[in-house]
This record gives sequence, structure tokens and C-alpha cells, in this order.
Amino acid sequence: MNAPAIIFILILFAILMAFFSQDRIDYFPIALIIGAVAVITMLSVYGLEEQKILGFINFSTLIFIFAMQIIIYYATSDRILEYVAVKLIHVTKGNNRLFFYMICIFTAILVAFIEDMTLSLILMPLIFRTCQILKIPAGTYMMGMTISINIGAILTPISSLKNLIIGEEFGWGFGEYLTNMGILFLITLILTIVLLDRLILKKEETPTEENKKILLSFLDPGIVIENKKHFITTSIIILSSFVFMFFGFAPSLVAIIAAALLLIIHRKTLNFSDIKSDISWKIIIIFAILFILSNSLTEFGFSEFISTILQNIISDNIFFAVLITLGISSLMSAFLAGTPVTIILLPIFSVIVSESIFPNPIIIAFISGVNLAGNFLPQGSACDMLTLTLAKKYKVVNLNYKRLLKNGAFFASLHFIIVLGYTMLYTLVLS
Repeated sequence: MNAPAIIFILILFAILMAFFSQDRIDYFPIALIIGAVAVITMLSVYGLEEQKILGFINFSTLIFIFAMQIIIYYATSDRILEYVAVKLIHVTKGNNRLFFYMICIFTAILVAFIEDMTLSLILMPLIFRTCQILKIPAGTYMMGMTISINIGAILTPISSLKNLIIGEEFGWGFGEYLTNMGILFLITLILTIVLLDRLILKKEETPTEENKKILLSFLDPGIVIENKKHFITTSIIILSSFVFMFFGFAPSLVAIIAAALLLIIHRKTLNFSDIKSDISWKIIIIFAILFILSNSLTEFGFSEFISTILQNIISDNIFFAVLITLGISSLMSAFLAGTPVTIILLPIFSVIVSESIFPNPIIIAFISGVNLAGNFLPQGSACDMLTLTLAKKYKVVNLNYKRLLKNGAFFASLHFIIVLGYTMLYTLVLS
């Protein structure tokens, strides 16, 4: 173990996380400096080869990030998500409880395939406008949506970068995720929605029949579609992509082919030069730096050192392994963004999983911890912070930091208990 190198990398990691977890100062220039310092130091001081450092980067994840940004851009441009959302709202016919249930279920399922921030940016204005027409406060509906998004994130390997990275590490595709996480997803989502309804929504005012009629007169899903040909072809490509991913094709390969097809189809109206400014290049660079820092810790022996300590504590007890995995991943994800936490912890838990006779409960706990703990503190989830920002912008009277913190912490604690119980029962039944 190279202690000086580990301390050096950990200091860089701590500086990067400190800037990454705040929004007052742009973290990108700091990340570039940290990445450059880390690479130059590893080359000149610690003697690592360029190919070794380059090998630290998970290029398939970066390709997936790039391709999905193109796919989501065209899905948004052709207003596919907006059409489906308006259609669902129209189906509720102004029934606020049915509207609440539909929004929560819709977002929890859709976020398993679409990035959470994009989904929030599309749905939040629709929720606000719907509540405005119905003359009911929008806060509870927005809060239900953001809590449901974090639940839906556990369902598939492409719901978030966290899951994609974990899935690639442990060989979990759609089948493994749905088999191991599906029941947990249903239990957590149903219990959460019912409790939100009984404890909060039931006490709030309901819309009048007149306001329901006004809503239906305003909503016409057909008006959303601007180019029917592009709407249909983009929908087919996106749905086909998910089908191919479901049957085990590499998500990065499927995503880049789908992105290329969309670029070809839209070449006369929106080509790559038109959309390249909408692609977040700095996110791709940031994750490359995170991979370098994280995997260099493994190279210098840190991950093996920590995993050995944890293994001594666990002592082949699967229940301890689950509790420690869930506890550490939840605690860190409550305060920091889940994807960097995943990249940091993955090498450590990979060793524990590889040494375990029955690894699935540990992987389930890891996935659940980095996703569901985002509800505990708003700053632990970019989606939660976006919800608060939009609520402030729209002057929503019944949603602020304090209310989201109070309810988010309650449900995050409940989810922790559910996951712990589920993994314990899973172990007892299947081990």
C-alpha cells in the first residue's frame, strides 16, 4: 500500500467533492486543475504509465452519457414525454387524488429509462399549470414526484449513471435488476404513495367540478405534437433501444447507435452542430476525472485496505455485510451526489462482493443506498434541489426546503427500513 499516494489522492477527492456539492462556485475549473495535478503527479512522482492511467477511465459509461444526452434532446424536442404526460393528466379528468397517483407512478416508472433532471424539467411546469387551473396548491404533487423519482431509480441499469456503473461492475443487466429490485421497487413505491396520500394529500383542498371542466377544455394531447413524422420515428427508435438493452445488448452500444439514427433522421432540421451546445461536455470530463481518482486509489491499495477492515468486521456474516453496505452508501449519498459516491465506494464493495458466497443482497443494498438516500437531504439529490428551485420560481406556497427536508427524511428513513427488511428476507429465503 502506497500511503503517501493514497493521502494525496484522498485530499484531491475531498477538495473536488467540496466544490461538487455546492452551487455557488463553478466546480468545473477546479475539477480540471485537480485532474491535471493528479495525472501529472501519478506520472512523474509515482511512476504510473500513461496507458495505466488511461485504463482507469470507464469509457463505456462516458459514451453512454454522451449518447443519452442526444437521445433525450430529441425526445424533448419532439415533445414525446410532454405528450405522454399531458395524455395521463387528461385521463385523470381533474380528480386530484388520481392525478397524484398517476404522477407518482408515471415518474417512478419513466425515470427507470429517462434521466431524472430532464423528466423533472418537463413535468414540473405541467404539474404546476394543472394545479393552477384546478386552483389547488402544487407543493404536495411536486414533492410526491421527486420522492417517487428516487424510488424509480433503483429499477433498471440505465435509470442513472450510478446503476449503469454498478451494473457493469457486477454484470447486472435488465434481467438481474428487474428480478432482484422489482419487488423492492413495488413495495417501496406503493407504501410511499399510500402514506403520502393518507398523511398529507387527504388533508388538502380538492378541486371543484367547474375547475375540472376547465382543465379538460385546456388539455389536448394532440396539440403537443408539432412534427408527427419525427414524433413517431423518434418514439420507435427510443422504445427499440430500451428493448435491445432489455435483451442484454450493451447500453453504451445501443445508445450510440440510437443517437446516430436520430441525428440522421433530424439532419435537415436539427443536426449535431445545432445541438452540440446543449450537450454537457463538462459532465463527461468530470466523470473521467472521478474514474481516474477512484481507480488510482485501488491501484495504490486503498480499496483493498478498507475492504479488508470491513471484511474483518463482517466476518462472513451476510447480514453485517448488508447492514454496513446499506449504512455507508446511504450515509454518504445523503450528503453528496450519488454518482461520485458510487465511483468512490465501488472498488471497496467490489472486493467484499467478490469474497461473498451470496453477493446479491450486498449489491441490492448498494444500489438502494446510493439511490434512495437522496431523499434524506435535498442537497443529496440534484432532482430535489431542482424541485425546490422551480417551486420558488413558480411561488408554490406549500413547498420549501423545510417541508421537503422533513418529509424527505421521514420517507428516506422508511425506505432504509424497507430495504433492510427486504434484503434480510431475501437472504433468508434464497441463500
